[in-house]
Amino acid sequence: MKGNNILNIKKIGLVAVTGFAAVTLAACGQNGANSDIVTMKGDTIRVSDLYKEAKSYPATGTATLLQNMTFNKIFEKEFGKKVSEKAVNQEFDTQKASYGSNFAAALQQAGYTEASYKTSIRSQLLLKEVVTSKIKFTDAEYKAAFETYHPTVDAYVLSETTEDAAKKLVEDAKNDAAAFDKTAKEKNAEMKFDSANAKIPTEVKTAAFKLKDGEVSAEPIAVSNTQTGTKSFYVVKMVKNADKGTDWKTYKKELKAIITTNKQNDATFVNGIIANYLKDYNVKVKPKEFSNIFSSYEAAVTSSSSSKSK
Repeated sequence: MKGNNILNIKKIGLVAVTGFAAVTLAACGQNGANSDIVTMKGDTIRVSDLYKEAKSYPATGTATLLQNMTFNKIFEKEFGKKVSEKAVNQEFDTQKASYGSNFAAALQQAGYTEASYKTSIRSQLLLKEVVTSKIKFTDAEYKAAFETYHPTVDAYVLSETTEDAAKKLVEDAKNDAAAFDKTAKEKNAEMKFDSANAKIPTEVKTAAFKLKDGEVSAEPIAVSNTQTGTKSFYVVKMVKNADKGTDWKTYKKELKAIITTNKQNDATFVNGIIANYLKDYNVKVKPKEFSNIFSSYEAAVTSSSSSKSK
């Protein structure tokens, strides 16, 4: 199975809750290329900097560009040493391999060059470092993650493009288990995965974990592609299921990874961290046209505070 869409790795500013209109470069260029747009402790973003960034990311809105530039300056100072060139290249190579010959077209469609996409990957890895550094791995967090966690199972997972073809697989498995197993092995369909595995569709995992050893899914499992709308139909045969028991500490490493992913995907949590950095670095926006570009982060913090007070 292929990896996620290449566009899932974006520049940091795109994780924000949006709601402001894009502002043209001309609006801030009236006072010359050296006029300040954003000031912060130890650094400044000028009109000329914004023009340069816009050339690298022509498809990105001006407000988002300014967000990205601001966050990158702050997070490079705080965590730049923790994100290596090797890590960036590894993620880049993973995405490139998943797209094969379509990689160049995907980059072009998204408005990236290889160089600008690597910069985008670095921004995202920096953000992950920022978020991870603020996570508190309490027993309560571990126990909550353990409630929905299923440990690694071993199963045959086969997919078909039509429901009829998948139904035939189900019948084949029932009529001749040995032949089905042989076919599954020839297709390299044997997989080991737990509930945190992002490569296996959620619908497939949910159905698989309910199966006993040697049992086959009674009906094809339909999975819709959110990008194309097309459906695939999966058939699962459980080779070896697993009982997680009652002690969450047995899976502490796996649960820590789940907690980290959940926090990285929590917009309120992420935006709250960013808002605190904006405050610590005394970030100020000079042109009135851009005065609201960080309001979504402030709103996320206000919302979080209100919820806690209730």
